[in-house]
Amino acid sequence: MKCRLLAFVMLMSFGAQAAPLGTLAYLRAGAAWVEVQPGKGARQIPDSAGARLLAVSPTSGAVAFMAASSTSGAPAAQLPSLRPFLSQRPYTVSQPLDRLVPDSALKTVRARWLTWEGDGRNLIAGTDAGTVAWDLVHRKRFIPNQTPGYQSTSQDGDVTAAPGTLRSPDEPGVLLYGPGARPGTELFSVRETGPLMAALRTQPQTGLSQFLAQLDPRTQANEMNWTVSIPRVTPDGRRVYFASNVGWGVGSAGSTTSAIFEVEVTNVRVRALGWLGTFSGIVQDVRPSPDGKRLLIVLTRHVSNMEVQTLVYTADSASRQLRELVRVDAGKGRLSVLDSACWLADSRHVALSVAYPRPQDLTRANDFTPAPGAHALIVKDTVSGKVVHRVAGATGVACGPR
Repeated sequence: MKCRLLAFVMLMSFGAQAAPLGTLAYLRAGAAWVEVQPGKGARQIPDSAGARLLAVSPTSGAVAFMAASSTSGAPAAQLPSLRPFLSQRPYTVSQPLDRLVPDSALKTVRARWLTWEGDGRNLIAGTDAGTVAWDLVHRKRFIPNQTPGYQSTSQDGDVTAAPGTLRSPDEPGVLLYGPGARPGTELFSVRETGPLMAALRTQPQTGLSQFLAQLDPRTQANEMNWTVSIPRVTPDGRRVYFASNVGWGVGSAGSTTSAIFEVEVTNVRVRALGWLGTFSGIVQDVRPSPDGKRLLIVLTRHVSNMEVQTLVYTADSASRQLRELVRVDAGKGRLSVLDSACWLADSRHVALSVAYPRPQDLTRANDFTPAPGAHALIVKDTVSGKVVHRVAGATGVACGPR
């Protein structure tokens, strides 16, 4: 009897641990929605009608969103004017940002993207003319020194990683700032490929050995042959992850081969993750989980002029298990198209907005994008691969703390 009771308690405990945890926000039916616990009821955020962009603070869970008024009649080729709002927990009230940070020039913004810095202090929007930002601690606006849409910061704000080199932010490379007052450190560049090459040589796996043998210094010398994903800092600031083809070359259709690299921030040591092998296609992102123990790897693979597939993998450093989450669910003759993805706060579940159109459904007339409402939000358990929550028509997925 005691054994059966113990087994029952263990089963119940495992089930509780497997439930997705963390704030989940998304756009649906022309508004912003939030779930404090995924699958346990969604709340439409007040004043979010017309919401086009949203982001969740990684520290407080506050949801920032930008909404277009029903009367903003911008030409189709022009971005509409969006008014930024902020909704704090429990998400019963939304405040216009120009009331929290008084500045008439930022009452509306023609923004393409919206993001928080890793420490949750600054909210940043990207426009065609550059970036604008709100310091919500000191309640003032500022212009970021770097490009926040292409860099990442630790949760304490002490470590930042950005693409580029000391010579130019447009050159292939990665820069590391911090911890403390340490200035920008160039991890590698086209002129200095040594750190990446040394990292590859220390890995005995066949896949990386073959990749290394195919690298040609003459090809590496041309910047156009390089791909480097946005470097991502773990929330604790201890490591940085990115993917690069190390100058392997890029085909006319964007075909290439890349490896995944890890940087130990303390001693600035670059290591190739040999157990992952290499990835065929353009690796768009390598995003660590909140606890830093798993990676979310997003890549696109060009099959033909009519077929570009998106694949999303999770990599578990402890079990060394690699699992594909999106392409595996595509039916025969269907493409997998990812809108957005993020780790839930429990570091076990991933939220993905994905559509599965037929190739012939994507044409120049619809800008080769799935029809409105074609996407669905799915929350997947990265251990079992099972879908544990689904929301039809949801896009713009963003995750936050518990």
